[in-house]
Amino acid sequence: MIKVKKDFEDIPNILTSSPRQGESREDVFKKNVASASYCDDKNSYKVGSVQKKLNEIYHLKCAYCEQKLLDAPKHIEHYRPKKIYYWLAYSWDNLLLCCGACNSAKGDRFETKNSAVCYSDEVFENIHALTTTYDNLEKPKIINPEKEDILNLLVFDKKGKISSDDARVKHTIEEACNLNRNELVQLRMSIVTDFINIMNEHYLYFQKNKDTSRFIPDIENFIENCEVENEFYAFRYFLLNHVEIFFEDNVVLQTLIRGRYSKYNEN
Repeated sequence: MIKVKKDFEDIPNILTSSPRQGESREDVFKKNVASASYCDDKNSYKVGSVQKKLNEIYHLKCAYCEQKLLDAPKHIEHYRPKKIYYWLAYSWDNLLLCCGACNSAKGDRFETKNSAVCYSDEVFENIHALTTTYDNLEKPKIINPEKEDILNLLVFDKKGKISSDDARVKHTIEEACNLNRNELVQLRMSIVTDFINIMNEHYLYFQKNKDTSRFIPDIENFIENCEVENEFYAFRYFLLNHVEIFFEDNVVLQTLIRGRYSKYNEN
């Protein structure tokens, strides 16, 4: 769960203009408002141009769990559920990319510290820039990956489980999206296990030969894979910045990894 760089001014045309055939998003927006409910049986936010742009922005990763969605279903998720916030169904700053499991876990729940906003004569032209205003009014309990950078509030353990001392991040992890479901924990665990195993193999060679050269390529490869477009960036980032957790009994490995990571950041 990392902050995503989204241009809120670069709205897909289909969300703002009238199509050559059929109803425009504004037409359906007005129907939703008239019925005070989401009544778009065509789910008009689910169109190719919107999907394509979200795929690019999110690097084909789920907004919440960071799992790659190469061949998996790619859900266009509403940060504020369309069933409740029916007038935001086509709002560009309310649409995220999500995996099926996180989408299902989140569902139509949207807990807030303050009272939820209600429709208040918002016009279609203004629906794409309401999130910040609503956030200030409602104080949502769930994190918005497009608005908030919580990278340094995330904590991982050696078994690949994620946690946080921050109440809202904890709510997102445990209650909203279930980010410690078995599939995710196993995938994260495989990353750290593979890295630890290969480092331990090199360490056996180091004990005999006092040669650290074998470590370098694999450490650098792990560091180079710690990029925002790659799967589970937050976990990789945490490991590199907290090597003492994953190599707690090996000061040599801690020093080597920290040293290479420091040089990489300098460059």
